[in-house]
Amino acid sequence: MKKSVVMVTVFFALAGFLLLNSTPGTVSAVAIEDTCLTGPSASIDAKVVPSKNLTFNATAYIAGHGGHIAVIDMKTMKSPTDMDKGRVVLTEAGSEMEGVIAGMSFEEVKKQGGTHGQAIVTEKGKKVLVAGTLSGDVYKIDLASGKKSGPYKVGKKFCGTIVGPDGKVYLEDMADGHVYVWDSAKLKTVDKMPVGKAVCGIQWTKNKGKAYITDMPTGTVYVYNWKTKKKIKEITSPEMTFIHQARMTPDGKYLFVSAPNEFDPGLKPGTHKSQIIVISTDKDEIVKRIVLPDDVRPHDFAFTADGKYIFIASRTYGDDSTLAVMDLKTAEIVEKVSACAGCHKAMGIQVKVDKGSPLLCGIEVDWHMAKK
Repeated sequence: MKKSVVMVTVFFALAGFLLLNSTPGTVSAVAIEDTCLTGPSASIDAKVVPSKNLTFNATAYIAGHGGHIAVIDMKTMKSPTDMDKGRVVLTEAGSEMEGVIAGMSFEEVKKQGGTHGQAIVTEKGKKVLVAGTLSGDVYKIDLASGKKSGPYKVGKKFCGTIVGPDGKVYLEDMADGHVYVWDSAKLKTVDKMPVGKAVCGIQWTKNKGKAYITDMPTGTVYVYNWKTKKKIKEITSPEMTFIHQARMTPDGKYLFVSAPNEFDPGLKPGTHKSQIIVISTDKDEIVKRIVLPDDVRPHDFAFTADGKYIFIASRTYGDDSTLAVMDLKTAEIVEKVSACAGCHKAMGIQVKVDKGSPLLCGIEVDWHMAKK
């Protein structure tokens, strides 16, 4: 009798374990051991493979120095070619490497424009895109009607725009190294905090206990205790010389940091490969480097909810910027979509900033409800 009870108990314990670890619809559908992040090697080379013809029920909005946001229909994954439907115009062109950066003055900006990051918020049941610019202004765009409001003066030179755990919009400033907190409903700045030299991105752990803030020219990821707003660690690496934005994986276990490494310390010409730096949020240590092709210089990321794919807003430093899709199981780049060249060439547009290269920045993906 006792033996039977023990066997039944073990059976139900095992069944419960399997059920908890196979629950459908969770964001951690891809087990850690099934991704490219495991294995003894400190780095892995990303390979470009033939297109898998993947599509997604979403729209991607990617900010750019041209003063407009590129719009990519991910249901077709085709390059935008329509100047009306393929972009959202906010302001004039501008460059991140002009004017004031990290408190240092560079070439004067003739047209202080350029978009750099945006986030989607919901106001009165409507989706609104909140975009920061290289002049420290903020715009709001109703995604249904296309109606634009702004500019609202908030900071000096924005890089990232993210919705924080409190629902406020957090904007990272490259000129003064502050994170600005903006209430998009009340149209007012409610807080700001000094962090580094020229901050570019911020992300939070799932329990809101820690925040990670990237500092572009120093290649530093600051780890903050979010309850006390005190710095608890700095994460650095010789392979992280010039970084941009960062994103948390859906399961909250890893932080992906964009390290295109365009410059070495002191803003000297870059000598390191373009890559993604992966940080464990448990250990606050770098656990993997995904080395990218030279024409994939990442600036920002987005993930599918199941963690299978990562979308990379990247620069070629040629005549285009692209949206690349990476399979996180294999680290293979399975799709690349031109985001700039199609429109520019069709309209005979010549890029006059950034040495003639159209540079894209932050990405925000608007996921659509599946049709019943």
